[in-house]
Amino acid sequence: MALRQFKAYLDDEATIRILLEKRFDHPDMTFHIASSNGEEELVIHNRTEENQTVTYQLASLHPLQLTGNYTIYDQDRNKTELAYGQIVRSSLFEQTFTYDGQDLGSHYSPTETQFKLWAPISKAVFLVLDGTPYAMKKQAKGVWQVAVAGDFDGFSYHYLHKVNGEWLSVHDPYALSSKTNASDSYVINLEKLATPRRASTQLPPAQAIIYEMSVRDFSQQAVANFQHAGQFLGLIESPQLEEQPLGMDYIKELGVTHIQLMPLYDFGSVDENYPQAVYNWGYDPVQYNVPEGSFASNPDDPYTRISELQTAIQAYHDADISVIMDVVYNHVYHAEEYAFERIVPGYFYRYQENGLRTDGTFCGNDVASERSMVRNYIKQSLRQWTSLYGFDGFRFDLMGILDVETMNQIEAELRALHDNIYLYGEGWKMATGLEFDQLAHQYNAEKLPTLAFFNDDYRDTFKKILLNPKRLVDKQLHEKIQHLLTGSRFSHFLSPAQSVNYIECHDNATAFDYFHIENPDWTPHQQKRAASFGLQLILISQGMAFLHSGQEFFRTKDEIDNTYNIPDSINRLDWTRALRYREHVQFIRELIAFRKEHPILSQGDYSTIQETCDFYWLTEYVLRYTVTSNDESIQFIINFSTSDFHYEKETTQTVRFSFPPMLEDSNQITIAGQSMCVLKEN
Repeated sequence: MALRQFKAYLDDEATIRILLEKRFDHPDMTFHIASSNGEEELVIHNRTEENQTVTYQLASLHPLQLTGNYTIYDQDRNKTELAYGQIVRSSLFEQTFTYDGQDLGSHYSPTETQFKLWAPISKAVFLVLDGTPYAMKKQAKGVWQVAVAGDFDGFSYHYLHKVNGEWLSVHDPYALSSKTNASDSYVINLEKLATPRRASTQLPPAQAIIYEMSVRDFSQQAVANFQHAGQFLGLIESPQLEEQPLGMDYIKELGVTHIQLMPLYDFGSVDENYPQAVYNWGYDPVQYNVPEGSFASNPDDPYTRISELQTAIQAYHDADISVIMDVVYNHVYHAEEYAFERIVPGYFYRYQENGLRTDGTFCGNDVASERSMVRNYIKQSLRQWTSLYGFDGFRFDLMGILDVETMNQIEAELRALHDNIYLYGEGWKMATGLEFDQLAHQYNAEKLPTLAFFNDDYRDTFKKILLNPKRLVDKQLHEKIQHLLTGSRFSHFLSPAQSVNYIECHDNATAFDYFHIENPDWTPHQQKRAASFGLQLILISQGMAFLHSGQEFFRTKDEIDNTYNIPDSINRLDWTRALRYREHVQFIRELIAFRKEHPILSQGDYSTIQETCDFYWLTEYVLRYTVTSNDESIQFIINFSTSDFHYEKETTQTVRFSFPPMLEDSNQITIAGQSMCVLKEN
């Protein structure tokens, strides 16, 4: 007899995979499977070697039960428990264990708290509540349950379970709060939470003017003197600098309709106990349902992170500004340590045929949104952020990784909570193990009629033209500009509301930096002129308007292209620039107000846009763009060249906007290079 160690995995109903080190292999290996029903020899179908590992593919003569307990023996009676392998990604597994209940997690009452955990392949599960273990009982569909009598408001807990032969502890993936750095979860009394109220104005998506912000960046600059620097409560402070309102009052005066907050769920790249030690944007999910502790004044308190985020959102709603949450359901921070992986190994991610995870996200894992319990989890998470915190919409990071069916179910369930919900994301086409026609990228827009997509064609086309207007000698670009200004009318989008028009966002260099990176000979004046012009184009284009915080005062990140982990000194919002460029900020405020006052600049239907929008190229570089309704006519003279353009306006027209401002409003007007003039009928 020989002592031998090996592992065994169930890959489908009758296929078992054995892994052992090459040193344990033998020419005459045999394997048996034993259960309460007896024992039988397994048929060896295949044997392969890779490095120092030998893999055997075995077949059982009888289908195995997913809920059964099996032991695998070799010829020397060494044994191992049969673990769950690829079968967790099978349709049979879905049929057997899909749980559609909405009661997973902890549910508090003053006399009893109920705990439910979906752990279908675990052999035993204990709730460890405030250090005391309680055995959980297995119910239908792989759900384990226990009710503990007593008042456990704010108590900490985790689960201890045996899966694939190992005892593992794990926090509750459905929890609302936790101790610092995703350790134990907390029991939360929902009666203690505020009930959110929405903003009084609810606009159709095409009329949204969205302002992307980071919780940390917003209030981090020392000279701005925020009292809650880098925290949720910093979002609602309004300090002043040289009598200029900053913070929330600045946002209110700017006039945007929505703010979009970069990741604020619990992420793993920043130590919540020492948040200033490391900077990170936070696209590193650890707990999808828990607010990030580094943004809270007391991250170890059960309620602080929840209540402070609720307070911030409600303050914006009371100011009639809606709030959108940036969510990252496409990958997780640490694939092996993520809660779902520790509960049901191999289920939460997509895999290649060779058994390795797909990596369309370039983060080492892709979330398998098409699997029933992953889909249910994402939907539950989004419903919760909507109902408990009052979020008005969601921006989906790498939305092209998620599947169409999941996104449509999300849309239906969230719209049942609020008719006016904003859903949009990065619709890049990415290889992730599913057919492209199943994925939520922008070229499947017809399958996602109420979702919007970041328009990279808009971004790239205008940035290149702004960098080098001589490109416009290509007359095809004239048609392209008209197409983009009218909400990308001749594209894969079904309506202008599907086009999120932007020049810059948190990703890549700011526009101000980009122009100097691409052409180091450019002066700051040229950079500002082009950056301003790009922002003006966004605010006159049909479709959703998207601004990056600080774009209106020429935000710079020292020409660093990707600042996801670069210190606060680079990423923090530099409020002193709002003072330095206050004249331009005021111009953008007025242009935002003008867009809001004239809904014909943000129409929701391509057919009406075709009827109301007219284009005429005065020169190769100067476009006259007219938008007309029954009540009014607005004309834009858009000068893409770097030279001044002289134009004779109608005597019935008044100059409403131009930057730099015109010295006088005569019939003969001069439109500076890379700028536009807005003319309105008297």
